Amino acid sequence: MAIIGRVKIGQTNRTTVVASNFNPKPNVALTELSDTSLTGVSNGQVIQYNSATGKFEANTVTATVVSVNGGSF
Repeated sequence: MAIIGRVKIGQTNRTTVVASNFNPKPNVALTELSDTSLTGVSNGQVIQYNSATGKFEANTVTATVVSVNGGSF
């Protein structure tokens, strides 16, 4: 997962934790994340994790249903 910002946490007493310098970045594009590889994306693809590269990649999912067993009623 990509780290978008750093958070500095200070604790002044034991009951309250205060975060300072927290500046979240809204509306981050997938291409801005360091663990994605989205070159050549086409319509209808999904984002799928590739353990060989350690990244989420655009991929076309194809599947063939051979049979459906609904059980006994």
